[in-house]
Amino acid sequence: MRSRSPRDATLALLGALLCSSSATARSEPPPAPDAAAEAPAVEPPPTWRFKHADRKVKVVVLAGSIGAWPKQPYAREIERLCTNVEVHNLSQVGQGAWALKRRFRTHVLDNPRVNLRDDGHEYWLVYGGGLNSVGTPKSTNKHMRDLFVLAHGHGMKVVALSLTPWGDEGDRRWRGFEGLEHRRVTQAVVDFTVGRLSPADAFGEYGRKRPGGVEAPWDPKEQPDVAVDLYDSALRDRDAAVRDFEATKAALAKDKKWKQARADLDEAARAARLELDAAVVAELPRWFLREDLRSFDHIHPNAEGHRIIAATMCPSLPATWGCACEPIEPVAAPAATP
Repeated sequence: MRSRSPRDATLALLGALLCSSSATARSEPPPAPDAAAEAPAVEPPPTWRFKHADRKVKVVVLAGSIGAWPKQPYAREIERLCTNVEVHNLSQVGQGAWALKRRFRTHVLDNPRVNLRDDGHEYWLVYGGGLNSVGTPKSTNKHMRDLFVLAHGHGMKVVALSLTPWGDEGDRRWRGFEGLEHRRVTQAVVDFTVGRLSPADAFGEYGRKRPGGVEAPWDPKEQPDVAVDLYDSALRDRDAAVRDFEATKAALAKDKKWKQARADLDEAARAARLELDAAVVAELPRWFLREDLRSFDHIHPNAEGHRIIAATMCPSLPATWGCACEPIEPVAAPAATP
């Protein structure tokens, strides 16, 4: 994996500060990258089942269109790397956190062919959703939390994958204040997934019905047993050229949405915030998916990207899975001897 520079570490901290900032609370969240209805059509009762009794670890993969990618997705890579694992991939194109939670109920919990109480097997959920509803991060986090509680309550353990890097210089959504917001909401969902947020920061008002409200500490059932940060991983283009800082700062200062969001700050605070926000926007290309790992767009990884996802997960997976991990980045062949 490529080394992380001090500048990248600083940017990660700035992104975390943005996630908890109240200065942008009045602005509208950006649209999800893949516009899709959160009320999927009624599907027929599930008929799938696990088929290989000799593979003692049963894994359900549940994600949006990245997990549903048909060309050697990371679900198959997990099964290739881990000899004790049988995987069933329930990922569905276009579904956000609420729809995936519903899909888990109907296709796993209500499936009479799946016996989660079978003591002879381990049952795991590998969850990689949230990008299709990233524009509402606190709601997305709440639905993810509810799903983790559901899975744990039925005897399953959970591996949660953070959102993957996404974005492109040609995508206008990543310019100015809108780009800043996309970075903020993406980081908010990532930080919940990997356990960096308090319940109050993760859910806001969506946590009011949580036992004890948002003031109560985390219950282990609300969080994954294994969390994998794919956002700050070998998938992101950490060596990309940054945008010109002064030009970015000047454009942001004229951005109507930025000025509206920062209107409650005094002149000195607004000037300081402009410096901070411009630094984040200038660094956005380093949080995009690497170009060599893209398939048909800047959101969906190609086959090599999916291999890297599985390789990044592998060292964190339980020994019972029987995984033989591979290097995250391919090892270069030695030069031929003259």
